[in-house]
Amino acid sequence: MGKNILVVDDNDVNLEVITLLIRQYAQEQKESIEIFTATDGKMAVDLCKTQQIDIIFMDLMMPIMSGIEATKSIKASHPKTMIIAVSAFGDEERQKEMLRNGAEDYMIKPLNALLFKNRLRNYLQLLKTRNHIGNKAKARNLFTSKVYNYHMDFTVATDADLSEFWEAILMRFDFQRHIEHVSDFVRFIYRLGTLQLQNKYKFHILIEEDTEHFYFTLDNIKMIGCEKISALLLQYYEQAKYLCKENTLSFSLEKMTPEEMEPLFSDAPAVAAPVQSADLTIMQTPKDEERRTFAILEPDELKEFEDYLLKLRSLILLMENSSLETSDIEELCSCFNEMASILSISNDTYVLSNALKELSAAILQNQENFNESSAQLFDFVNAFVNDLIFWKNKIFYEGAPSVNFLNDSITSNANMLHSLLQPESKSDEDLDDIFDF
Repeated sequence: MGKNILVVDDNDVNLEVITLLIRQYAQEQKESIEIFTATDGKMAVDLCKTQQIDIIFMDLMMPIMSGIEATKSIKASHPKTMIIAVSAFGDEERQKEMLRNGAEDYMIKPLNALLFKNRLRNYLQLLKTRNHIGNKAKARNLFTSKVYNYHMDFTVATDADLSEFWEAILMRFDFQRHIEHVSDFVRFIYRLGTLQLQNKYKFHILIEEDTEHFYFTLDNIKMIGCEKISALLLQYYEQAKYLCKENTLSFSLEKMTPEEMEPLFSDAPAVAAPVQSADLTIMQTPKDEERRTFAILEPDELKEFEDYLLKLRSLILLMENSSLETSDIEELCSCFNEMASILSISNDTYVLSNALKELSAAILQNQENFNESSAQLFDFVNAFVNDLIFWKNKIFYEGAPSVNFLNDSITSNANMLHSLLQPESKSDEDLDDIFDF
């Protein structure tokens, strides 16, 4: 099946050079390629509405609409179209901005003919294999062996490993955008994992994928057993699609359609906390027309809130080395309470205010356990405060889709920390308490 390639450049010479190189490649490799051209970004966007374009070679600086704006618009409507930025030497900042807005790669002008043709061959090969699913005999999930060859594997041996899974799925990777109600699923896995770790059972969480589903598979679950897991799922996660067999538990989570998904792209580059366990950092940003700031606090109240956040950051560093004193714990709780008091001024932030108050009360009620486990709890508390900082930056400075866009995540993390502070219980009668959401 032939491919359609669009070349976008306001310079006639550049247009002709790239078009010629594509024609030469098609003749040499006996490939069926139809070439389209446009002289500005708007023409490219309009053409993509009427033609199925596979690859776009996009200039950056053009009249009417730049390559960056065009890339953002095209990717929002045609996420599978491959866009290659074509930029002048030394234009690294615009190259990075193109990549942030969805471009897969970039080339430097003036173009080298051999390099261009080699890259074009690679791009075409990627398109051929992008949606290929082989019959993978070693697939671990209980639903299907027809999954993509790549997978993600979490080894969970400590509470920190489990927190890394939580943070990766809900904050660092793209699952929130692809799976509806993924936070409900992750909360259940977290509780199940907590139960496993309390009983000294190490396990793995394997994530596989096909065109329509993600598959999450847990091993080493024989201690709990399929019968008990089924009862817990019926009670706490009844919408689950799962299979349980012997020592393996698999979940099937349906992907949202492209129409249901929000695009990743925005005018400003997203800033994300670093991921310790992977090289990939992806942040979600709302649609341009939905992003706005919210003046829910007066300037002096916002300044005070930010001061408490800074103080929290300093106190949390002590947790990593288990060097918290009683006075430090009391000061930490005081920060949470003062921030809760500031947020309680607005009805829009009542939920966050309440979460901070309850977390402070839980820490004060379980000071000994909190102090003894401070090093193990560091990742959770640090992620919780990072959530607050991220929320503050989006709400007051960068723009957010709504004032409560992180309420569920922050509240869930507060509840999770609350549960970790409770005394351990390993008896079968207490299983339901671990799953008390």
